[in-house]
Amino acid sequence: MLKAAAPGYFGASTAAIVVCTDLRVDQGVSKVDADQCTLYDAGAAAENIVLAAYALGLGASFIKSYSETAVKRILSLPERCRTELIVSLGYPAPNEPPPIKKRPEGKITYYDSYGHVERLYPTKNTRTHAITPEQYLFEYSLFLLTSARGIPSEPRIYGAIRLLDAVSRLSGLYSITSALKPDPFLTSAKSKIDTELDTAMTSEESFIKFIDDLVDQFTRELKNRYGKESSL
Repeated sequence: MLKAAAPGYFGASTAAIVVCTDLRVDQGVSKVDADQCTLYDAGAAAENIVLAAYALGLGASFIKSYSETAVKRILSLPERCRTELIVSLGYPAPNEPPPIKKRPEGKITYYDSYGHVERLYPTKNTRTHAITPEQYLFEYSLFLLTSARGIPSEPRIYGAIRLLDAVSRLSGLYSITSALKPDPFLTSAKSKIDTELDTAMTSEESFIKFIDDLVDQFTRELKNRYGKESSL
């Protein structure tokens, strides 16, 4: 029945796995962002299925060309389930071509840059000297630029993650230069950010509350540094 409803279902495999998303699960992000993230999750799940199949001597194929309405009807899927991908499974034909890596033209792994078959730099540490404050600021600026470029196309919550990460990275200057007097408050804030940054991926509400609390702590510290005692 799946083959009848899936134009992209080639071959005569005897089994297939349909990867679905349960739309009731809270992704901790907006609906638009969640829809994008589920594509990554479905792809990762499908890839794990293919790797497991290969380890068992099976062949597998991704199928995306099918009717969502028909597949949901055939499998009696509830409305809350959305199909993402079909993986067909079966034994490979005897004349099936070998994997790309086993073919004469199958060199698909390079090191450090395209075309290099051997590593150009030591594998343990690519830095040959200690990073200078000037280099740190340069790389920090590049991080900000690439973060700014990514925000328009990334999930909305990632913008807040990038900004908090930027605060943490800026505080890292204290560890590489003696020109700056360490600020215990900022060092403590960096530790809190590094600990709570992943909260964004589990609960947007908790993440926003963490930012609000952090802003409040910074504001209290600001008043203290201006000699204004807080009444709260």
